[in-house]
Amino acid sequence: MERPYALGIQRCHIRIRSFRSSRRTHQGEGRNMGKFRYGTVASAIVLAALGSLAAAAGTAHAEAGQDTITMLKQEKTQWCWVASGLTIAKFQGLGSTQTDFCNRAQPYYGCNNQPATLDDMARGWGSLGMAHTGSGLNSAATFNQVYTDVKAARPIGARIGWASGGGHMNVVYGFDTSNSTIAVADPWPDTTTYTWWNYSDYVSNSSSKWTHSRIGISR
Repeated sequence: MERPYALGIQRCHIRIRSFRSSRRTHQGEGRNMGKFRYGTVASAIVLAALGSLAAAAGTAHAEAGQDTITMLKQEKTQWCWVASGLTIAKFQGLGSTQTDFCNRAQPYYGCNNQPATLDDMARGWGSLGMAHTGSGLNSAATFNQVYTDVKAARPIGARIGWASGGGHMNVVYGFDTSNSTIAVADPWPDTTTYTWWNYSDYVSNSSSKWTHSRIGISR
């Protein structure tokens, strides 16, 4: 029986998610490890006036960016938290294997294919020498928090709760202000690894809700 998350535990469901993504993409993972990739999305007015500095000046533009993470796939059915936590650690230049990370995290139920929490992940980061293991939120990170953390090269740990019970861990690593979407990486072996979501859909949909977050994670 699963202990309530408020008491410190959550399970990765084995079933494949039925999420409805706004759009999907396979980003250039692994390149420039620990770097933030930034871009701007100009409005049609700006594009039409590229030859005129006066016309372009002061025209608002949207921003898009992502941290170039290499999302790990979980080695055991309950190790979504291990794969997500180690992905963030490796982005910051730390960590080795999933087994080592689990042992460092010292989860309540041990490392025999057991679930754990964002706090356990933070314990693992601290054991690896990460100076800033982040702040826990009992809610979804706001879009502005995603924007701020991703631009600062700080991928976010996200816990989602299934409508049918249990939960799962993801890593949020990108944003696009032109359409309020966020980039989400999933450790489950049979799902698309990198997807873009409408922010509000990821926060709450018929299958799941974003219930807990870890923000401000950096070396």
